[in-house]
Amino acid sequence: MAIFHSAMEFARPAAAGQNAERLMTPTEKVRKEQSIQVNSQASLAADLGTRGCPVCNYVIKMARDFFAHWQYALSSDEAAQESFATELGFCPRHAWQLHSMSSPWGESIGLAALTEKIARALAIIECDETASSNVYKIPRVPENCRVCAMLKDAETAYVECLATFISDDEGAQLYKRSGGLCLPHLARMLAIVSKPVRKFLLTTASRRFEQVTQQMRNYAVKREALRRDLISADEEDASLRALIHLVGAEEYCAP
Repeated sequence: MAIFHSAMEFARPAAAGQNAERLMTPTEKVRKEQSIQVNSQASLAADLGTRGCPVCNYVIKMARDFFAHWQYALSSDEAAQESFATELGFCPRHAWQLHSMSSPWGESIGLAALTEKIARALAIIECDETASSNVYKIPRVPENCRVCAMLKDAETAYVECLATFISDDEGAQLYKRSGGLCLPHLARMLAIVSKPVRKFLLTTASRRFEQVTQQMRNYAVKREALRRDLISADEEDASLRALIHLVGAEEYCAP
């Protein structure tokens, strides 16, 4: 397994604080780290420098950080293995994301308690008309997946912080120069801001889509005319940015 040793390193300000942090689950630790980052205006300003959606990027980073912690915990901590088994794992999407950051060795250690629990559960299911529904209840779904709940909460908090940030003049100017939000996150933002900010967000988003439309058309014309040397960087990735802002980033994984 590609073990992320730094994921399990803890601050050492005092014995009490050290012990408290060592008792944190990977979920709690990631939430603590991310809450510190969200509360930083400098961090929010930096986030707006992306060419994609800052909210998507934030959720993606939080998911990656969580899986970096969790894959290590599952391979080395019996309490984490038992907790994972008790919760019956994660939903399909997040189970595969955990897999992508693990190795066969780490998964063999980390999943054994879960598969053992499933084996016992299947052995006691009655062979009547309830068998199908009882088996359906075993796999996790977004509604009862620990990672889905964590990312949903983090996403909500981040959108609220970003809404506050761009509601003042300095934040608004930074947002105006950014690529803006994808449509799904724009919709969430519009639900919690004032009418003037709502108008600003809609106007800015409209202009961004007009701009990317022209960039895509310019790209197509220059390709057809065999003038690839004249294609700008903005025109080169315009179609990708358009897709991200239409539906959200490919790796975005909150429900």
